[in-house]
Amino acid sequence: MNSSIAHLLKIFLSFLFMLVIATGCVRAPFPSPKTSGLAPEQPSPAVQIAAMKYRSDFWKNFQSKLRIDVSGKSARFSSPAIVLVKAPDLVRFETFTPIGMTAALFVSNPSGPYLLIPSQKVVYTARRPESVVRRFLGGVSLSVGFFSHVLSASVPAEMLGTLKGRYQDGLLRLTSKSSAGYFEWQIASGALVRVFIGSPRFEGEVVYDPPVPLAGESVPQRIHISSKKWKMEVRVEKMRPAAQFPPGVFHLPELPGVRQVVLDGTK
Repeated sequence: MNSSIAHLLKIFLSFLFMLVIATGCVRAPFPSPKTSGLAPEQPSPAVQIAAMKYRSDFWKNFQSKLRIDVSGKSARFSSPAIVLVKAPDLVRFETFTPIGMTAALFVSNPSGPYLLIPSQKVVYTARRPESVVRRFLGGVSLSVGFFSHVLSASVPAEMLGTLKGRYQDGLLRLTSKSSAGYFEWQIASGALVRVFIGSPRFEGEVVYDPPVPLAGESVPQRIHISSKKWKMEVRVEKMRPAAQFPPGVFHLPELPGVRQVVLDGTK
């Protein structure tokens, strides 16, 4: 009996010894990696410039329905508007009265800028498009060509090849500097936030509310444009790319009894 107990005790101690060894061989699990607290890596400037180039190509031809509000020293008005743009240099910008009649029609084509005021039976033209724009928009000096890119949150084709990018203060700043002036597009989290413009004929800024994702199909909602002398708010109601436009849409209609006024000398 004693020999049996001794034998069982021996077996138990052997089992306990093997269990201790096995337990000691089990590795502790790896500690979970600690987060560094750093922000996710930002896309490179080259990637964002490529996205902006894609967007600019996507929106090179478009039509839009807007509501514009202008306030400045020389004018204050609010109007619904329709803007048609066809690259590289065709623009139609039409504002309307409260009953839906044309209040003013601006067209820009290779033959020049023209502004028709039907109620006055007058067509304004000029050597410099900015002169006609100021008459059209109550002192606003931003070129209609650049305004079309503001609407589509894009970059003019002639500036795409000169873009340079750098990160500063959490923003990607895409800049273009030439004889035309200094332009800066500010991007945060893949969306266009603000544009600074410093040119001989216009200095001011554009703010997008909310910021516009660079994804080509994204449409701005509310745009604030300002200079020292005036402010404009644009609410975009509809905007879509346009492959084709009706014939003659970028020319003035022929109306009887309309006189022409040249704003800045002989055209």
